[in-house]
Amino acid sequence: MKKVLIFLILNIFIFALPVNANIKQEAYQLVLKAQNCYFSLPSYAQDGAIDSWLDTKKYWNDAVKEDNMGDPRNLAYPFYRNAKAYAGVVLQIGNAYGNPACNIN
Repeated sequence: MKKVLIFLILNIFIFALPVNANIKQEAYQLVLKAQNCYFSLPSYAQDGAIDSWLDTKKYWNDAVKEDNMGDPRNLAYPFYRNAKAYAGVVLQIGNAYGNPACNIN
């Protein structure tokens, strides 16, 4: 029984690491795309997306800071998810204005 329990615990740690690395890379790519989208919008469209862009950067910066501290409170993953969500909102807003730099795909 102990061997099975130890095996399960090790698998959780082993398989959890690539997921965190994967979410970090996905968030990074989406934040960069949202940044390019936001700065390519005209000023009147930026006014509609500013709150989501600021939230994107806030959650991204917090996730990176948590990672740099070794993620002692296990907050990096939710911060990366939030950064991705807000970056998606920026892309949706830009896409609604017809900006080709904001394609969601």
